Amino acid sequence: MTSALRALVGLNNILEIVVKTFAGILVGFMVLTVFGGAVTRYVTGIGYNMVMELPPILMPWLIFPVAGILMRSGSHIAVDFLPERLSPRPARALRAIVALIAIGAGVVFCYAGFDATTVFKTVGQKTEMEWAFPIWWIYLSFPVGFAILTSFALENLLKAIVGDTDPDVSATQSNQAEA
Repeated sequence: MTSALRALVGLNNILEIVVKTFAGILVGFMVLTVFGGAVTRYVTGIGYNMVMELPPILMPWLIFPVAGILMRSGSHIAVDFLPERLSPRPARALRAIVALIAIGAGVVFCYAGFDATTVFKTVGQKTEMEWAFPIWWIYLSFPVGFAILTSFALENLLKAIVGDTDPDVSATQSNQAEA
């Protein structure tokens, strides 16, 4: 089990770097787009609707993939009263239950997002902006983000089962530390 955890942690570390890089580039692009639009409007007196329409449309690509990273690091919205009051074993059980719920929700939402993406791709509907592009591009963020969240939730589940916060520590060492 620890070798599976190590492999998943390695994959998720790479995934986290990719998502954080993509999110940084996306935020930079959104800020530069709005700033460039403001400068253009100030200098030329002409504004473009795309400048105001593009950032909200790109927001799902920021929110859904980053949600898994927040959950992995424990930075996502959580109630921390109970976990801090529990002894180590019940706290691990609680972390495992939360991870199982997140995996279940992630799989269901990933499937639903894939289904919605397929519908919009089949219909061929496009945005009604200055630059029309397929709506399914927006909806694709949903299954991608929840697939990422599911991967990180699986990592949290394996860590709760093994009892390690560090995947390089063997299960026997963590069991000895708990006893």
